[in-house]
Amino acid sequence: MAARYAGAGWARAKRALEAAFSGLGRSRIDRVVKVGHGLSNEVYAAHVELVPDPEGRSGAYAASVPARGSVPRTRASWQREGALLERVAARTRAIRVPTLTAIVPVEGADVAVRSYLEGVPLDLRAGRQPGVAPWEVVARVAAAVHAVDVGDIPGLGGHATRRAHALSEIAVFDGLSELREVEQWALEHLPEEAPSTLVHGDLLGQNILLHWEQPYAVIDWEVATRGDPAYDMAIVTRGSARPFQVDHGLTRLLDAYAAQGRPRIEAPAVHLYELCLVGRWYREALEGDGGAEPPDQILRRLENLLRRARAASAGRVQG
Repeated sequence: MAARYAGAGWARAKRALEAAFSGLGRSRIDRVVKVGHGLSNEVYAAHVELVPDPEGRSGAYAASVPARGSVPRTRASWQREGALLERVAARTRAIRVPTLTAIVPVEGADVAVRSYLEGVPLDLRAGRQPGVAPWEVVARVAAAVHAVDVGDIPGLGGHATRRAHALSEIAVFDGLSELREVEQWALEHLPEEAPSTLVHGDLLGQNILLHWEQPYAVIDWEVATRGDPAYDMAIVTRGSARPFQVDHGLTRLLDAYAAQGRPRIEAPAVHLYELCLVGRWYREALEGDGGAEPPDQILRRLENLLRRARAASAGRVQG
């Protein structure tokens, strides 16, 4: 039976937890359960009890194991994320972030063991969680992330300016003549050469955890980088005509973000990255690497999004 499940995700996670606390006394690992997944990892959590435990390390921990078929993250990648999270935790109390406990090899891959943060994933659909306005939560979290000084965070890549970030994303349209109008609009609405900020890169609901007593928790920082704060908004709104399933969802999000004291982000800036995102889906569909949505359907979505972007840039309120 043990051999049969030797490669199962929960089994690899348990071995990682055991290795992370070896040498610290006798450890007892409670039942390991899957609690989520990131871009390339499955996340399992368990309560760890150490005996003796003079430093009070007993508690809930999570192990991120490579998903089957994915390319495992390198130790250097986990170390960079750990250093980033350490800096974020030191510079803001508005959000909670995991703490990297150990990086251990399991079945030839490096597995990260981190503190497990309690919370309920944010539902981005309005009305699904009583008393929660999802655009308000996203705005507060994004504002906290973007306010973190990234000047001396080691190993953090990305772009020095917002414009450099935009130009790198617009490159997705290269060679696609049917998207020439989309590319032209984007080039005509480039952001200014303002310094970039820290961006999380994946502020979807499953990565924002609500807690009844503690600040919001933000997890899965794998793609965090320096860039344009408008990018984080576009990853959430994703080109939808009604973000959060409410009228004027994008406007609500940007108003709530500005209310946090951050420089205002205008709708066209978000639409630029939405166009690039949907453009990437279109290219992937053409190459046979996309999901179930056919290229012609994605192309129609791009055309509709371009109309909304043009309306927003002309001063007609959309979204």
